[in-house]
Amino acid sequence: MKADHQVQTIVEGIISYLQEKKSLDLLPEIARSLIKQSWVRFDPNLATVSSPVKLDQKQLKKIKAVLSTKMNRKIRLKAIIDKSIIAGFRINIAGQVIDGTINKKLIDLQQKVIYD
Repeated sequence: MKADHQVQTIVEGIISYLQEKKSLDLLPEIARSLIKQSWVRFDPNLATVSSPVKLDQKQLKKIKAVLSTKMNRKIRLKAIIDKSIIAGFRINIAGQVIDGTINKKLIDLQQKVIYD
């Protein structure tokens, strides 16, 4: 029962904070983010692959093989379609992000133009 009470207290605190900041509409996105973060904390062998379109089995198999080799352990994949990605894909695994998206390249280019 103590854990239930702690969870309830934390949830109420988050909701109160979001209400104060007039950001309660962010709650669904925060919940999704917490779930994604929990995957890493509870299963470091699970990689999420985000792409703008559904990847086929051949592509997923290749990504899985490369990650398993690089990480020196068997990796499982969870594919996610993310329409905000222009092209490419982003991999989250064990707290690391491998960002091969055009979005990232455009941000990097923008930063280079602004600061160089």
